[in-house]
Amino acid sequence: MSHRSRAAAVLLAALSMAHVGSPDTFFAGKAGPYEVRVSVRLPGVIPGRAQVSVRVAGATADSGHVVTVRAGQWNVGMKGAPPAEPAAPVPGDPALRAAELWFMTASSYQLSVSVDGPAGHGEAIVPVVALATAQRTMVPGLGWLLATLGIFLTLGMLTIIGAAVRESVLVPGAEPDQARRRRARIGVAVAAVLAVLILWGGNAWWGAEAATYAKSVLYRPFASQATIAPAAAGDAPRTLTLSIRDPRWTGNPNPLSAYNALIPDHGKLMHLFLVRDSDLDSLAHLHPVPRTPQALDFDASLPALPGGKYRAYGDIVHESGYAQTLVANVDVPTAQRASAPTDPDDSWFTGTAASAAAFDLGDGTRMQWTRGDTAISRGVETLLEFSVRDTAGAVVDVEPYMGMAAHAMVASRDGSVFAHLHPSGSISMAALQQFSGAGADSHAGHDMVMPGAVAIPFAFPNRGPYRIWVQVKRGGRVRTAAFDVDVR
Repeated sequence: MSHRSRAAAVLLAALSMAHVGSPDTFFAGKAGPYEVRVSVRLPGVIPGRAQVSVRVAGATADSGHVVTVRAGQWNVGMKGAPPAEPAAPVPGDPALRAAELWFMTASSYQLSVSVDGPAGHGEAIVPVVALATAQRTMVPGLGWLLATLGIFLTLGMLTIIGAAVRESVLVPGAEPDQARRRRARIGVAVAAVLAVLILWGGNAWWGAEAATYAKSVLYRPFASQATIAPAAAGDAPRTLTLSIRDPRWTGNPNPLSAYNALIPDHGKLMHLFLVRDSDLDSLAHLHPVPRTPQALDFDASLPALPGGKYRAYGDIVHESGYAQTLVANVDVPTAQRASAPTDPDDSWFTGTAASAAAFDLGDGTRMQWTRGDTAISRGVETLLEFSVRDTAGAVVDVEPYMGMAAHAMVASRDGSVFAHLHPSGSISMAALQQFSGAGADSHAGHDMVMPGAVAIPFAFPNRGPYRIWVQVKRGGRVRTAAFDVDVR
C-alpha cells in the first residue's frame, strides 16, 4: 500500500466509529421466549432518524406478533425515554418488522425491543451507540437557487422600505418632495446596511454551528498512538504500548460524560488487534493491561509476528455503554523472540486464507463456512454461518473463549473497515451487561451452550475485498481460521 493510500485509510478510520467504518448495530438473541435479530441503521447525522428492523423467528402473517421499539439515553434510562414506537410488518416478509426512531444526541442508548405473541411477552435490550459520522453539505444548485431567492427578497424588502418612507403619509395623488426622497434614500441605505449585517451574522452563526458540530458532535475516536519499546538486550521480548493522548481522556473521567470510566468487556479493559498491512496475513488478538489506574497507556507483550507495518485497533467500553475503537499504526521489527503472553487469552495467527469454504484447524477438525450460492452484497444484512466439524463432517463442541463460542474479526484490505463480532452480533457485551444489570464483570449475560456452529449477523458497509478471521477454543488452545470474501 502506498503512503497516500495508507494515509487515506487512516483518515477513513479516524472518521468512522467503533467497529471502524461500520457504524450500524446488529444483534441476535432472545426477547423472552422469542428468537430475534435486530439491526439499527444509523442516519449518519445526529439528530436523525434511524431505521430499525426486527426479525422474529417463527412469526407468520397470522401469528399475531406485536413488536415495539423504544430508545433511552444511557443517563436517562427507559423511564425518561419517549413512548414506544410500533414496528410495522414488512410486506412480503411476515417475520420482519420495521420502525423509525429519532436519536437526538450523539451518545450511548439502550434500545428496548418488546415482542408480544402466542408465547406471551418478551423484551430484549440492545446497546446502540448513536454516532454522527457525516456532515451534510448543500447541493450547489440548491445553494445558488436559495441565494437568488434571498437577493430577490432583500431587494423587495428595500423597495418596500423606500416606498414606505417616501410616500406612506402622502395623500393619494401627491408627489413626494425632495426632502422625502432624500429620507427614503437614507432609509434604504440604513436598511441595506442592516440587511448585510444580518446576512453576515447569519452566515457566521451557521459556520460556527457547523464547526461546533464537526468538533463536538461528529465522531472522532480518542487520539492514540502505538509504539514498541526497544529490546533491552539482544532479542529480548518487546512491549507493545497503545497510548491515549486526547483532551477528552485525561485520566480523570467525568461520571456525567459519556466518556466516563472504562469497564471490562469479556473480562478485559481493552481488546487490541494487530493486522499486518501488506496482505492481511497476520493477526494478533491481545489484551493489554493499563500501566496506571488512569488508563492512558496499555501494555502487552509483543508476540512473535512477522515484521512489517501493522494496523492497531483497540476496543474499549465506558460505563455509559459508549464503545469505541482506537486506531493507530505501528512498525513491528523483523526479529522477534517468542515471549509469555500478557494475558492467557492472547492469541495470534499467521497464514493464508482458505482457498475453499473449509479451513484446517490443525487438530483433526476444520472450520466450515456455509456461504450459500448468493453473492454477498454491500449493505445487506448477512448471516455469517461457521461450524467446526470432524473428519466425518459432524459438528463438534468448542470451549468458551472469553465466554463466547466464537470471536470473528472482519477487515477490509484498504483499512477502512474493521469489526469485532460475536454470535450476538456487533454489540458490546459489556454495554449489554451494564444496561441489563448483570454487572460489567459478569459473563452471565452471555453464558451459552457451546456447540461448534455459530451464525453471526453483519452487513458489510462497503464493496471490495475483505478477510474474516474466526477464532474458537479447543483443547485449551485458541484456533484461528481465515477466509476471504469479495463484497459486491
